[in-house]
Amino acid sequence: MNIDHICFYVKDAIATRDWFVQKLGFRSVGSSVSRSHAVEVVNAGTIYFVLCAAVDACSPVATFLQRHPSGVADVAFCVEDIAATIAHAMQHGATLLQPLQTQVQVQGTLKWATLAAGGDLTHTLLERTGVTSLLPQSTATLADVLIAQPCFNKNAPVLPVAVDDASNVGLFTGIDHVVLNVAKGELGRSIAWYEKVLGFQPQQGFAIQTTYSALCSRVMRHPASGVQLPINEPASPNSQIQEFLAVNRGSGVQHIALETTDLVQAIAVLRQRHLPLIHIPDTYYAQLRQRSGLALSDVLIKQLEQQQILADWQPDTQQAVLLQTFTQPIFDEPTFFFELIQRQASSDRDRSERAQGFGEGNFRALFEAIEREQMKRGSLHAHS
Repeated sequence: MNIDHICFYVKDAIATRDWFVQKLGFRSVGSSVSRSHAVEVVNAGTIYFVLCAAVDACSPVATFLQRHPSGVADVAFCVEDIAATIAHAMQHGATLLQPLQTQVQVQGTLKWATLAAGGDLTHTLLERTGVTSLLPQSTATLADVLIAQPCFNKNAPVLPVAVDDASNVGLFTGIDHVVLNVAKGELGRSIAWYEKVLGFQPQQGFAIQTTYSALCSRVMRHPASGVQLPINEPASPNSQIQEFLAVNRGSGVQHIALETTDLVQAIAVLRQRHLPLIHIPDTYYAQLRQRSGLALSDVLIKQLEQQQILADWQPDTQQAVLLQTFTQPIFDEPTFFFELIQRQASSDRDRSERAQGFGEGNFRALFEAIEREQMKRGSLHAHS
């Protein structure tokens, strides 16, 4: 099971497309307009984002945007056997919103169906044989964005994709993980749903608490493909997760992590494009230099400090370094943002030795950085 594409419902598909192109260096690869909605597709590496805006007030996009701000409406997974996946899901209580459909195309066959997840989030499941269109072919969708049959080997190298702008080469190669926020008390139910219905397995757990707020998190990982889905719930009334839930008016996708092979260079390019990023205090890098078993050179730490990048590693695999930073919220409301991540390998020859999981030090640093942004908005205050 791999992430096939992710669908955003937005107020203006063209403006959102232009933001992805101008700020993140994505390519615009297709568009269409139907009676109900307009669609723009952007791409980077193996990443495909489908951006949908309402044309008709009765469209599903309009209904979603009446309930929520702009954000992720569907995370689509490509599976090897969709019939078996659906049968398993139904046996474990999943709700099927769109039944299995099959479309024979010129170079392949596309099968798809849609499951309801928590809140208004959905998961479209697709099975691709040969070369098929990104979305089902019809007068209302794009038929010229073609996808080859995916590889389900999690250690397979990412093939380069031709780009029009040389400055975009190597910026982003794929999606590392997708993060879901759920209401207090819903974490256990969500973990069980993804485990029983889609076959994810619980991995790392975090309980982060500061002077101001707290959260609980559990990382879900698919054993076959390595797809990761961390799920967060608030553990205090003024938690950043609770703020998301309030502004989003329900559970939803908080952020998506975009993977790159050179985060320092990527962030330098993005800063030139004036992409707003979170601020990391100088004290973080002072503490980083004092860590025992330091895995980073002085030159690299200076580069990380200059570009405001977090770093973490495990004592037993010091050369497998996890590098991360985060954008500011990309829409009008303080809900959805992007994480930018590099999982550095301990050996250039062995991708299986890349940094794994989620560094707890980075997790706390992110939590505290978002708290500082909450304070600027006036939505977070110290406990009395």
